[in-house]
Amino acid sequence: MKYERKTKEVKVILGLGNPGRHYYNNRHNFGLMIIDKIADRWGMDFTSTRGSFVYVYSQDASRSPKSLNYEVYFCKPLCYMNNSGVAAKQILKFFGCSPLNLLIVYDDIDLPLGKIRFRRKGSDGGHKGIKSIINFLETIEFPRLRLGIGPQDEGVPSEEFVLSDFRKCELSTLNEVIDLSISSIIDFVNKDILFVMNKYNRINLSLE
Repeated sequence: MKYERKTKEVKVILGLGNPGRHYYNNRHNFGLMIIDKIADRWGMDFTSTRGSFVYVYSQDASRSPKSLNYEVYFCKPLCYMNNSGVAAKQILKFFGCSPLNLLIVYDDIDLPLGKIRFRRKGSDGGHKGIKSIINFLETIEFPRLRLGIGPQDEGVPSEEFVLSDFRKCELSTLNEVIDLSISSIIDFVNKDILFVMNKYNRINLSLE
């Protein structure tokens, strides 16, 4: 699959989740939640729609950092999690960027809440949203930011657990993870995937 490149390099941040208020606070929507928090803090509104996604441009923000080294777009899918690849493929075509500059932000049941982990590439790890993206982009080589939502409740099927909301007792850690994730995304934009892997993959807020 070939992708057109723009003159100025672009980085795109895509947060995965299911559309609709019913799903918003679900663990499965953690990636989408991060994108919304960035938009809220930077004074950005998702008013631009293109096919299966909505997006904002960082330079249009009223409170965004002035030191971003790339053109940065933040995106949310309008399709359901299992069809995330539809949005990802349209995003690469629309912005003319490489999969290597597309950061996927999503929940990971295998990591505890309080832990985040960057990866350069890899399999879907059982995550259906990532599986869809791999299928549509026909590559496993795109960076990811995995957000821990575990541990899974004993006796609760994974499909049910990921669609549950975060508990009140988890909100303090959740807010810390949101702050950490936003900082890490800024570093990803200004640096590279190896830098953020080395800086953030060892942090575990659940132990603090």
